[in-house]
Amino acid sequence: MFFSAIAACGGDGGGGGGATSSPSTPSAPQEPSAPQEPSAPTPDTHASTGCGSVAKFTTGLQSLTSDGVQRSYWVEMPANYDKDKPYPVVIGLHWRGGSADDVRGWSGFFGLKNEYGNEAIFVAPQGLDAGWANSGDRDIRFMRSMISQVQQGACTHTQRVFATGFSFGGMMSNAIGCQMGDVVRAIAPMAGSLWSGCAPSAHRVAALFIHAQDDNTVPYTAGEEARNTFTARNSCSASTVPLGSNGCVEYQGCSAGKPVVWCGTPTGGHWYPGFSAKETKTFFDRF
Repeated sequence: MFFSAIAACGGDGGGGGGATSSPSTPSAPQEPSAPQEPSAPTPDTHASTGCGSVAKFTTGLQSLTSDGVQRSYWVEMPANYDKDKPYPVVIGLHWRGGSADDVRGWSGFFGLKNEYGNEAIFVAPQGLDAGWANSGDRDIRFMRSMISQVQQGACTHTQRVFATGFSFGGMMSNAIGCQMGDVVRAIAPMAGSLWSGCAPSAHRVAALFIHAQDDNTVPYTAGEEARNTFTARNSCSASTVPLGSNGCVEYQGCSAGKPVVWCGTPTGGHWYPGFSAKETKTFFDRF
């Protein structure tokens, strides 16, 4: 590198001995600063222990022992699964006489598989005696063990575990919402009730309910009873505002982050409406 010395000459303008200034001293060249090390990415505090490792699951039937009984559940893993991406977990619960295979097969997790595509891990547990009687909370303990096993075996978002189900599966969704707010963020029971139990708990969940007024298997009033239980738990007021375009309403004044939505359809019988998947995913996506 070369530096030019700059000489500044001056005189008194009168012929006397003019003084000449000394050349200025050039500044020493600055050493280039060392490149900064890239900062490490902030770890996701909601990533499960299964993140960062090869998944212990592939799509298929899994099993575990709960209360000394062999229990099973189906796991649907995303195509092109990313071991470093915390996925939401969506639990789909079958109806009385149904099965995990029905939920993951022809129902496509009640239409949610099409809504999420490859952006979620889906779980379909199998009930004892093809149902969810939840005697002595046996099914609650099974759910806890199942969720823990999935979180250890795959990369999941621990604050985005959701449960939905129809009929007996809706009842079990309610039981989960009543008792498992420490591990489940939101529920979406369809044509459900409190008949699988509703144990007290300090933990709360967000809840969306779907029920037809002409349901002659699980009465509309049974669905309203479940809804009222959650609005009371979540400190909601009696005021509602319309939500979406399918006749749903959202209760006002609920505890922060714990909304309650009611979708009471005039007709439909004992079934879930075609809009249920979109409404459910839209609701779950709020958390």
